Amino acid sequence: MATYRDAVCPFCGLGCDDLTVEEDAGRLAVRSTDCPVARERFGHTPPAEPPRVGGHAATLDDAVRAAAEILQTSRAPLVAGLGTDVAGARAALALAERVGAVVDHERSEGLYRNLAVFQRSGWIATTFAELRNRCDLLLVVGPDPAALHPRFYERWVMPPPAFQAPALREVVFLCGEPLETTRAALGEVPFTVIPGDAAQIGAVAAALSTALTEPAGAAPEIAGLAERLRAAHYAVVAWTASGFPGAHADLAVERLVRLVQDVNRLTRCAGLPLSGYDNVIGANQVCTWQLGVPLRTSLAGGAPRHDPHRFAWERFQQTADAVLWISAFRPEVPAFPPGKAVVALAQPGTAFAAEPAVVIPVGTPGIDHAAHVFRGDSIVALRTGRLIDRGLPDVAAVLTAVAAALPQEASC
Repeated sequence: MATYRDAVCPFCGLGCDDLTVEEDAGRLAVRSTDCPVARERFGHTPPAEPPRVGGHAATLDDAVRAAAEILQTSRAPLVAGLGTDVAGARAALALAERVGAVVDHERSEGLYRNLAVFQRSGWIATTFAELRNRCDLLLVVGPDPAALHPRFYERWVMPPPAFQAPALREVVFLCGEPLETTRAALGEVPFTVIPGDAAQIGAVAAALSTALTEPAGAAPEIAGLAERLRAAHYAVVAWTASGFPGAHADLAVERLVRLVQDVNRLTRCAGLPLSGYDNVIGANQVCTWQLGVPLRTSLAGGAPRHDPHRFAWERFQQTADAVLWISAFRPEVPAFPPGKAVVALAQPGTAFAAEPAVVIPVGTPGIDHAAHVFRGDSIVALRTGRLIDRGLPDVAAVLTAVAAALPQEASC
């Protein structure tokens, strides 16, 4: 048995780096927290499996060659999922460039509800550390972030603000109810719930912006909240866009961004868009710094073409004739339309709706190999360690081998 202290959790984007994880005969158990995400993900360590080609066991070399052949002959390949660490994302982009693929992350829908606004107008955003150290009023808009990020309040809200005097903080929930676990976690931190329809977040945010300077015509609860925002020393507006209802949730995000701007005319305020599952932030960062454009980009034709509508993976999979799907963080893979040649790099024990053409089991970043993953506030790349050795290759190694198995490009 071995005990690992201060282990980094790479799964939900909070970047918790204080876990105590025990290993016994290749099985892991988190002992320091009741976080359901950490317990479930670290607890999923089934034995290694051999690769499969056409549903039959194969060597890794044979599976790599089969994957390379599928991608080489594809006319419209899709490299997606991208549930991997920074090194895996870099290798995925390098391979996508070789075969002219579209690249996207499975979790990009929630990410793009924020990025669409950032691309149109920019925003004033903060970090987890600034929230913990400076914020005296946290406004949580929409669904409780703890549903996706269970330790959000424990890690970043409960500690008293280090740079505020007095070191006090209050929390307001707007258009969303706090979970029972959140109510318990907040303890003595005062909080208020202002009920509302999550589908009306944009309208409520607009009314709140107006009430900052014209409180007389606002509903009493909105006028009272506007007064508290004006009186705050450092307010933070947090939201989880992936939980917003409706096809145009980016418009609700845009209203929240404008609310932050309006509050900043009176006092200090910043937004905190919460995201980060399966290193979606890291995949987007890698894509942006290597290609100059974010995810949802085609590498066919010799130059990156970015189109957040056309090249969303759920849409482009209808057009693609081959799919390379990467899911190293969890044993879940979506069902693909029939007739697609699918190459899956996935955790052992992953269930498929239909057997892919090629399956290569891979290790989990932060469990089977050391890795870098980005925190959900986009600022920090955290280094995780290796906890066990199941003999599984990492995504970067497999994709590098697949690229090497492709026909070599002619030199000039």
